[in-house]
Amino acid sequence: MKSTFLLPLLALCLSASVAYAQKINGTVKEPNGQPASYATVTLYKSADSTLVKGAFAGDDGAFEISGASAGKYFLKANLIGTGEVSGLAFEYAGGDQTVEALTLKTIENQLVEVSVVARRPPVEVKADKTVLNVEGTVNSTGLNALELLRKAPGVTVDNNDKLNVRGKNAVKVMIDGRDVPVSGKDLAALLKATQASDIANIEIISNPSAKYDASGNAGIINIRLKKNKALGTNGNVGLEGISGETFKYGGNISLNHRAEKFNAFGNFNGHHGDWHNHQNFRREQLLDNERADGIVGEDWRVFDQKNAEYSESRYMGYRAGVDFFLHSKHTVGVLVNGSANPGDWHSSSVAKISDLHTADRVDSLLVATNDAANNRKDLNINLNYRFADTSGHSFNIDLDRGAYRIRGASYQPNYYRSADNSETLREAIYRNNTPTDINIMTAKADYEQRLWKGVLGLGVKISDVETSNTFDFFKVTNGVPVKSEEQSNTVDYTERTNAAYLNYNRGFGKKLNVQAGLRMENTDYEGIGKDTTFTNNYTELFPSAALTYTFTPKVGLNVTYSRRIDRPSYQDLNPFENKLDELTYQKGNPMLRPQFTNSFEISPTYGGYPIMTLGYSHTKDVFTQILKRDVRDTRATYITQENLADQKNYTLTVNAPTPIAKWWDGFVSLTGFRSHFRADFSTPETPNFMVDQSYNAFNAYAEQNFKLPLGLGLQISGWYNSRAFWGTLRSAAQGSLDVGLQKKILKDKGEIRLRVGDVLGTAGWRGENLFSPGLRMNASGNWESQTVTLNFSYRFGSNDVKAARQRKTGLEDEKNRVKGGK
Repeated sequence: MKSTFLLPLLALCLSASVAYAQKINGTVKEPNGQPASYATVTLYKSADSTLVKGAFAGDDGAFEISGASAGKYFLKANLIGTGEVSGLAFEYAGGDQTVEALTLKTIENQLVEVSVVARRPPVEVKADKTVLNVEGTVNSTGLNALELLRKAPGVTVDNNDKLNVRGKNAVKVMIDGRDVPVSGKDLAALLKATQASDIANIEIISNPSAKYDASGNAGIINIRLKKNKALGTNGNVGLEGISGETFKYGGNISLNHRAEKFNAFGNFNGHHGDWHNHQNFRREQLLDNERADGIVGEDWRVFDQKNAEYSESRYMGYRAGVDFFLHSKHTVGVLVNGSANPGDWHSSSVAKISDLHTADRVDSLLVATNDAANNRKDLNINLNYRFADTSGHSFNIDLDRGAYRIRGASYQPNYYRSADNSETLREAIYRNNTPTDINIMTAKADYEQRLWKGVLGLGVKISDVETSNTFDFFKVTNGVPVKSEEQSNTVDYTERTNAAYLNYNRGFGKKLNVQAGLRMENTDYEGIGKDTTFTNNYTELFPSAALTYTFTPKVGLNVTYSRRIDRPSYQDLNPFENKLDELTYQKGNPMLRPQFTNSFEISPTYGGYPIMTLGYSHTKDVFTQILKRDVRDTRATYITQENLADQKNYTLTVNAPTPIAKWWDGFVSLTGFRSHFRADFSTPETPNFMVDQSYNAFNAYAEQNFKLPLGLGLQISGWYNSRAFWGTLRSAAQGSLDVGLQKKILKDKGEIRLRVGDVLGTAGWRGENLFSPGLRMNASGNWESQTVTLNFSYRFGSNDVKAARQRKTGLEDEKNRVKGGK
């Protein structure tokens, strides 16, 4: 494994100087009182009208300008097709200062079309989040959301496609502020189906406020999809082809129409192709059986397995909605989105079986396949209302209904063959049907107003979840499937969560700003299966706080705290078995309990920009993915989740832009963490097996951009993960280096991008299992990371109009816990 290929690049990035600055904050509004998304804001000296700096307002109309020294200034704001405004002069004493809101005034005879091109930095570090900008980066071409997350600062993806942030394992994933309703393999499948061509940026929020649901000990990953920004009718089309082990292709189209009283929008994307994975497992496993020499007792067997698998992606996703502007203060909207992915999954494996004492002498083979017909569909409907006035009052209501249908049916034959593969010694053939229905309904309301020189926020939320999970298991004899009642099961699960929160934010003078919040959540759930019933009712409080202090006009300090919870995914509670072969499978655990985390972060700042971030977190009852021997058949190994550990994490994050020359700039992000955990791996065979373990790890991301002649752009980027732990698997170092080119054509309305992924072939993974009694395992694998992608996109219609509103709806915590299928 080549693990140091990024070191010269990182050294180069770190050698560059970095400049920081304090912030002037504010908001821009349209003439009707709506947020003026993406308005241009410029800062001028009051004395001579000299331009100091500019910025773009965000989706909510908020902007911030850094780099200004103390003095007297005024602001101008402009949004093509809407209006402009020039603000009153104000005194700026340094530090963080909020100015009065700017309300645009309608003007006549504006230019119909003006093209303004500005490239955001690859990574932006803000006080409350880190943003990985995807739109416009050539090395995102052809990637999916899961591959992009491998590049995100502080994020790692393990061998089972499970996300970790700074060494913590429970991450809440959202798309446009709405929780994704799946986890585990289904979350991975959804992220793989979400293409970079549809993504604007990825936000990593480590310590969310009380307004957010309390789930996610590692915080929130919010994937923000692209939005149209133009009045009238406009849109974008895109096509791409990907060459890897097999050829894949995809396309997307988006349309937006904005009028004075409404805004309608929609998009559709589809992707078709087969994605391949390869995995190797060498298990040394303790058996309790009678040996060939007649001695009854312990024996060690070796299972050397090679597995190849591929998934058929036939993904189709859609999103459509309309916002009605009833009044300058009132907006009503409806949003519908969904997807369908009928792609199947196939695997084939051969395991060489031998005795540990004669491991070079194979005595038999296990030849197995698994063909799983999978079909996943979801449909989500959101109705929303927003009230906002110019005096700081806002009120939002969201009503949501989500329906998810997951269908799976697999055929899994196992053939035990002679060592030379000439004859079949025994066979075991299985089938299963695994339909899952999940229905989620939520209602939430949020209110904000100015109070006591600060801002008071409060809200409530109610969510109801119903899931029906069936596992019908069949043994096939002479071609006839016979249902095994012992192994078949049905689990029906219901859950209601009631939540309320209170949040207050206030500045004290020009130096201190304090935010404090408290969220209360009551959860009542019941699961009923054939042989299992699990119920619980609990109420928990989740405080959060943030403090910003400015020592001098340029030097400050940010401190944040939050308490969070992670509930088991719905399918992780189901005691079902999903088999790779007869001796390797995955199983749920109905006895899983929630895990709780307290997190602290402190960030010294220079000019409002965090120089570094120091973090500490303590998690109790950590979900740990472990390997276990099957007590029914000690040849078999399965993966499950258990509440095993108490974990403490210490993190240090450094993010730095690297402006080297006018034609060369970039960014580097380094995250180091030390994790300490205590876990109980005791079994009846190995009582009092306690583990007290600490380890150090780090990951890095770097991106360099070069402006070449003939209007070409070159981008070189890479990520690196050091050794760490994935559950009980001690992983080896891994990383990837990507190279890309881009060129604008057709009067800058079209763009061609070419990307070569994982140039050095170093993205594969390796690891060893250290903590399972009676089991030693070395594993390795890789996915289709080495690809060549060609992408073309073209935009049409108006270019400078306000985008559709971005909704943060009520389907949040619940949607992140749905799981099922392969």
